[in-house]
Amino acid sequence: MRLLRFPLLATIVLLASAHAWAQGGGYKIIVNPSNPLTSMTRDDVARLFLKKATKFPDGRTASPVDLPLSSPVRESFSKNIHGKPASAVDAYWQQQIFSGRDIPPAQKSESAAINFVRSNENGIAYVSAGADTAGLKVIAVGD
Repeated sequence: MRLLRFPLLATIVLLASAHAWAQGGGYKIIVNPSNPLTSMTRDDVARLFLKKATKFPDGRTASPVDLPLSSPVRESFSKNIHGKPASAVDAYWQQQIFSGRDIPPAQKSESAAINFVRSNENGIAYVSAGADTAGLKVIAVGD
């Protein structure tokens, strides 16, 4: 009987983790520690990453960084923040590029995104929930 408990417990933990990932727990949003922000609305974050806004709420210029399109963290971020899969956000950017309106944020690996935000006071990025973000500020996102 003892052997059956562990697989059941492992299954429960995995399901809880998957649920947290689906609810937006799979990423965190980081800014440079010099940025006075502590929180942003989901809409403000979406506007920055779609470049519909170019400044943080306090008026500072924002420099967003995306993870690669194939990243599961980007998929989680896109679904939670934009309400669409990453492929739909990519299609938006293809239309923006084709019409000559704008180009998407730079795509960087998670470690490169962390380094960018660490060295750029205007940087903002999202990284996996377990990423080492020591020396950076993790901001809260609300509705």
